[in-house]
Amino acid sequence: MLRTRWLAPTAPMNIAVYVTWGVVALQPLLGAARGTLSLTGPTAVGLVALLSTVPLWWWRTRCSGGQSRAALLLVGLQALAVLCACWGLRNGAIPILLIIVAAQLGALCPMRRVAGLMLPVNLALLLILAQRWGWSDAVQSVLSTAAFQTFAALMTAYAHRAEDARDDMLRINGELLATRQLLLESTRGEERLRLSRELHDVVGHKLTALNLLLRLQARDNGRTPALDDCERLAGELLADVRGVVSTLREHDGIDLHGALQALVPAIPEPRVVLDLAPRVRVTGLAQAQTLLRCAQEGLTNAMRHSGAERVTIQLREADGGVVLEVDDDGTARALPTPGNGLRGMRERVEAVDGRLDFTLRAGGGLGLRVWLPQAVAA
Repeated sequence: MLRTRWLAPTAPMNIAVYVTWGVVALQPLLGAARGTLSLTGPTAVGLVALLSTVPLWWWRTRCSGGQSRAALLLVGLQALAVLCACWGLRNGAIPILLIIVAAQLGALCPMRRVAGLMLPVNLALLLILAQRWGWSDAVQSVLSTAAFQTFAALMTAYAHRAEDARDDMLRINGELLATRQLLLESTRGEERLRLSRELHDVVGHKLTALNLLLRLQARDNGRTPALDDCERLAGELLADVRGVVSTLREHDGIDLHGALQALVPAIPEPRVVLDLAPRVRVTGLAQAQTLLRCAQEGLTNAMRHSGAERVTIQLREADGGVVLEVDDDGTARALPTPGNGLRGMRERVEAVDGRLDFTLRAGGGLGLRVWLPQAVAA
């Protein structure tokens, strides 16, 4: 599950939750301040339970992003706290908080599971309200509350799916842009190579032949100012052609900078930092595709599974080859279990005689390192 910005403790939805609990808790707090609230045992338990729901919600938001069991446990504690508050405090607004509990479950579970989890909670609420108001009023109140719970859970589930779909769309769009950039760079590289060969093999050779003919003409018929100028111009032109060929040869290979920059999706978390050596190039399209796919897989895994806030992608030359490193500051404490994505990545790297390694960072997080041979030094 991708981390989403609205699950942060300071997100607008969470601020609205804090306000809701504050308003619901205001009446018993004011009653306690005026002395009109009798702090019996059940009342004290209810007041403490009501006030405990805000820190429970805050801890719930901190557990988002992969720790679903801990988040479900905290949601269950919130529901228990709300039921205790309903039992101890005679405040008809307290069942509203179960709507917030259902909204959280809508982001964590499928709707069938939400219904199964909320059913015993609502039955317990029915028993509590029936002792106070009678069965008729209690059933009516619980049914209306359950309807709002369903609405809140559905809205949260759809919002969560929409944000996940948006993040997936941005990621896929970034991958398509990166692939297009790589193909464009490959086409430009092939065109530079063709031009450099044509200049060297055709223009360069003909200028060399022209220079030799001018020297033979000067030897056989004597040197003249016009002949000397022609020989000088032919020599300068040949030097210029060789300079152009050398400049084109400096840019042999494929530049991955544009493709890696296009790969970074425009989403707030995790923050992606690119550290790309300015003149690193790879020899062919197969090597470039391998490095790009490894960067893509590493970034996707960091977004989906690590809970990282920062991902660093580094490209440099080392050990006679090109090195790509993807590091995150997530919560990984063990090396990943090879799945289809990791196995496919390793197969790609080994197909071009490269090496793939995973390391654990000292402060938490996972590092991916890919080395490919045949780096082209600019």
